[in-house]
Amino acid sequence: MPREETSEFELEMPAQAKYVGLARLLAGSIARRMRFSEESIDDLKIAISEMCTNAIVHTGNGDATKPPILVRYLAGDGFLTIEVRDRGPGFDPACVLDREREDLLGKGFGIPLIRSLVDVFECDSRPGSGTVISITKFVEEG
Repeated sequence: MPREETSEFELEMPAQAKYVGLARLLAGSIARRMRFSEESIDDLKIAISEMCTNAIVHTGNGDATKPPILVRYLAGDGFLTIEVRDRGPGFDPACVLDREREDLLGKGFGIPLIRSLVDVFECDSRPGSGTVISITKFVEEG
């Protein structure tokens, strides 16, 4: 993740579906201000929706007593990095990241979708320790 001169924004939201739109809105607003193309903004909004939905489902699926989800936005010179952190049970990323395309019609489709929409994808998760998904999209020159 690039680090030179970034502006950072954080959103802590309850692990409930009704707050996903807020995370999308903030991502779209930051990306639009950075002059991302409308197609790239749409890609970012889909990716963050998937990231937040996964975090909600695996953190307690709307249970108000569960820990909140932290969304960080790092806006730099020509890039936007978005990180979604949850305190759910975690998982072995290899179980999802290495799946065959034919096996993606049910659960596990979100991560390959996210990867296809962004320039950089990182996943840090271990069973019992929560998950951090980080994506980066670069502003297209031209």
